[in-house]
Amino acid sequence: MKKFSAIQIKTIFLIHVFALFFSTTNAQGKLLSNVEYSYPFWGEYHKTPVANIENPKWINKDTIINGWDWSLPDSIEPSETSNLCVARNFGLDIDKIKKLPHINFSANPVISHWVNWRDLEPQEDEINFKPLIRNIKKAYEKGYGSVVRIHFSATDFAPEWIKKYNIPIRKEHKENPIKRNYEVSDPRFHNRYIKFIKALGNSGIPHMNEVKGLFLGYASPSNGDEGIGPYPEIYAEANDTVKHVRERIDAWASACSGVENKVFMGGLSNYGLSKGFGIRRGFVEMYLYHIPDEHIGQELDNNGYLYVNEDNSIIKNNFFHGEENEEYDEKWATAERDFRFGKNTKPFPYRYFTANLRLLQMRNNYLLNNEFALLPDMLTWVSLELGRTKEDAPDAWCFLRESYLKGDEARPVKNFERWIYQRDKPGYETTPVLKINHPIKMWMVHPENYFDFVARKGRKIGFDINDEFLASHEKFVIKISYMDIGNGEWSLLFKGKKGIEKRSLKNTNTGEVKTASFFINTDFQNKELLFDLEIHGEKGFEPTISFVRIIKSGRE
Repeated sequence: MKKFSAIQIKTIFLIHVFALFFSTTNAQGKLLSNVEYSYPFWGEYHKTPVANIENPKWINKDTIINGWDWSLPDSIEPSETSNLCVARNFGLDIDKIKKLPHINFSANPVISHWVNWRDLEPQEDEINFKPLIRNIKKAYEKGYGSVVRIHFSATDFAPEWIKKYNIPIRKEHKENPIKRNYEVSDPRFHNRYIKFIKALGNSGIPHMNEVKGLFLGYASPSNGDEGIGPYPEIYAEANDTVKHVRERIDAWASACSGVENKVFMGGLSNYGLSKGFGIRRGFVEMYLYHIPDEHIGQELDNNGYLYVNEDNSIIKNNFFHGEENEEYDEKWATAERDFRFGKNTKPFPYRYFTANLRLLQMRNNYLLNNEFALLPDMLTWVSLELGRTKEDAPDAWCFLRESYLKGDEARPVKNFERWIYQRDKPGYETTPVLKINHPIKMWMVHPENYFDFVARKGRKIGFDINDEFLASHEKFVIKISYMDIGNGEWSLLFKGKKGIEKRSLKNTNTGEVKTASFFINTDFQNKELLFDLEIHGEKGFEPTISFVRIIKSGRE
């Protein structure tokens, strides 16, 4: 582990507190003016309650449908490491638990219990976990696992009795007149925190089969004990040197001995990862954040393609790895929330679509969602994708897109990919097309490029597929989502059992998104093409391709 001197840590802290202050105060972005907003491929804003969602029908033959296709064979079940949070309970309200709806699509649903320290220890040394255990068991009876998130640091999280110790208020990088945190490093706070975590372990809650996750946070000006230590997570090594942070992590490791994989941190700590803990971020609605970020395996190659370092410890070990994709209620388009994502809900389905793809590109296995979905069929697919590895995933995919990060010059970020890789090579050059304007100025985007491209076009487009994903399979379904723009013919080419095979399509210029499905039998190890899959335009036609998916197992 890299060691930091006291002076180095202080310097890091000052520099990155300023950086964090800047990024946080600009996190909501600023509204863009005089921009035409058009989201033609994602439908109107509509909320579908989770109770009304069912898995889309699997069509067991070659077909072309209007719209996106998120279906998977009926035999596919969620991964054991998948957890889809579709409800939160603030406090110890049993009525909320009793009203949990039945989930009718394939999922491992969980509820997140947001409980304050004061709820569980209203009197000093009188800790009572019985109401929380009752709620966890009741949720399980309703078909839900539980994530336990106990908040400690804020004055309105902590019990009243702690005021007698006159613990100072923590100085935050960003002032929040409503939420004030105690200085959690103060021994009078810290010792009682450690004592509580020991009691949590003794309660048996971490080892309950009904419990799927436990949140380990720190303190922050935002709601929820965000972070893991006093330093920004960009310098996880600095937090690892802090005595009280290590003691907090040790206390959780002891309380959760044998089930450390259930613990997830509100920020990055290598020391926590060494214990087997996972992490959770929470702002994937800003779907271009954490690019690049070596701490979570997010890398950019020299040509701007975004890829995952599969040797990253979080990815390789499939640690608890979470995101929140939740900010889609109408309130986010109001002055009360500073028009966080624009002045209306028109962009919301597109952002929901893109954020879901990004969180899967990041290899998440936990998602906190709303109690509704904007694209219900897509949410069922996300549920089945969470927690999958290249060895056990039912499908692999590539979203052909492009955005531009800030820098001295705009830096391209190409594609969101999950074991299918599109690359330009001589004769297979592509152009990003179909500009979708951002409703706000996202802080990480180049100021002259507040837009995304959501497809690519070219005479030939080539795709390679991860060999470990393909291992021991010969039957596949290829699904290609394309924009029916222009008139012309094009084809999918691959190496079949008897040589190069071809599946042909024809554009009729409807302007709609369509998805074509082809059942194929092939051996990708015997290559006669430059790529595993190729799309060729005929007679100079350049098809507009947005999303390519390959699914294991064709007809049964």
